[in-house]
Amino acid sequence: MTSQLNVDTIVDKAGTSGPSLPNTTTIKVSNTSTFIGGSATLNLPKGIAKLTANVRQDGSNEASSNLNVSSVEDGSAGVNAINTTNAFSAALAAVALGTIHDGSYNRGINIDNTGTSGFVTRAFTSSSGALTDSDSDTAVAIFGNLA
Repeated sequence: MTSQLNVDTIVDKAGTSGPSLPNTTTIKVSNTSTFIGGSATLNLPKGIAKLTANVRQDGSNEASSNLNVSSVEDGSAGVNAINTTNAFSAALAAVALGTIHDGSYNRGINIDNTGTSGFVTRAFTSSSGALTDSDSDTAVAIFGNLA
């Protein structure tokens, strides 16, 4: 028998909001939960970013905007290592996206998945291909399967 639940608001059983954001509560979904949009049915957990990071080229980061990041390490010029709190299921199980917030519009980013628990970003100048430690920040989102 199929059931359907139609509600305007979901709150916890005490009727209160969540601790960090107003009017929020925790909703748990299984690994097989689906999203239905139009004629497409997709696996919901697979479509959600499992890691987000906003880091500067010196390795400092905006921790409040990070998700699943245990630490960021500054490497050589233009190189940062992002370590995960929760590992991915395999070294190549992730799809990485990134951008550099830089007003000169001539920067690029490469993201290597170096293992199940870390990624390396390389910022470079697109005109020369040289790695750069310019005073810009890098935003990264990683999609894939967690272990």
